[in-house]
Amino acid sequence: MELQISEFNRNEVLLYLGWRGTEIDEDVAVAINNAIKITMNKIHPRFIWKEFPIDKSSWTLVDTDFGLKGNDIKVLLSDCDSVILMCATLGAEMDLEITKAKPRSLTNSIILDSCGSAAIETVCDEATKIISNDGFVNKHFTDRFSPGYGDFPIECQKDFIKILDTSRQIGLTLTESLIMIPRKSVTAIIGVANTPQTKRFRGCAYCSMFENCTYRKAGGYCGKT
Repeated sequence: MELQISEFNRNEVLLYLGWRGTEIDEDVAVAINNAIKITMNKIHPRFIWKEFPIDKSSWTLVDTDFGLKGNDIKVLLSDCDSVILMCATLGAEMDLEITKAKPRSLTNSIILDSCGSAAIETVCDEATKIISNDGFVNKHFTDRFSPGYGDFPIECQKDFIKILDTSRQIGLTLTESLIMIPRKSVTAIIGVANTPQTKRFRGCAYCSMFENCTYRKAGGYCGKT
């Protein structure tokens, strides 16, 4: 499914760039504003989702071989009888724009990369809103939770790609090293509960592992949003 966003959070871009409240140089501010405009012109957001009941005797999704491994995901889903698997992407053109910028200006490439990360967060927010309005009356969603976050194995990316047929549906594939292509993409699980669920900060910018995350340094994105 395609969707459109009219903007994304500039302050979140700054957080991805490591900004901690100091005054922003005028040239950098101009570069950020230009990168935001480029990003809005280059992204083509798409997402796909499907709901599955949980078999809590084996912690698998019904009618699949997707096992929910790790303690963190079980805690997240403790009040839930079903989950939503969701995948979203900005499309390949954004990846290409970031790559093209590197030889000309590493700084601009980094800023574009941060814009892409902020934009995919907004896409996931909008996708979640669309999903919640599709028959989930009197239901409550948990945070989005992605493979690679906490002790939820990054290898579970394979299950998302396979079960949702993302290659055919939204053009999202996975390398042997478990990096999503396009890179500005997210896979996430959302619990569906009958009672309100606690919300926490989302995204790399708020994660305690932000500075040391090897997945982020490699150019990837765990998708915890």
